[in-house]
Amino acid sequence: MSKFISTWFYASLGTYDVEKGLFFKKTAKQHSERYVNLDEYAERLRKAYEDFDENGYDVIEVTPIVMGQSEASIGKTKQLISETSYLGDVGFSITRGAVIIGKKR
Repeated sequence: MSKFISTWFYASLGTYDVEKGLFFKKTAKQHSERYVNLDEYAERLRKAYEDFDENGYDVIEVTPIVMGQSEASIGKTKQLISETSYLGDVGFSITRGAVIIGKKR
């Protein structure tokens, strides 16, 4: 058995409700590129800690996995609501997962 072990995980993207349809509206789940399902993230991190402990390892490092994203920024003029113009891209990052390192006790 090795003195050090590692594991990693990704959490799912968060979701939000979107109305679809004109006359017969239905609600559908849409994935967001802006945030992560934090309940799932916390559960996966907790599970990794428990697995390390059960196997006789202490967690010594947790390194977040951060992913960059971008979205187009679109603007509308006040006079002509139907006209839009591309303003450029907006960049941001989200913490999507983690790498976890353990050391044998």
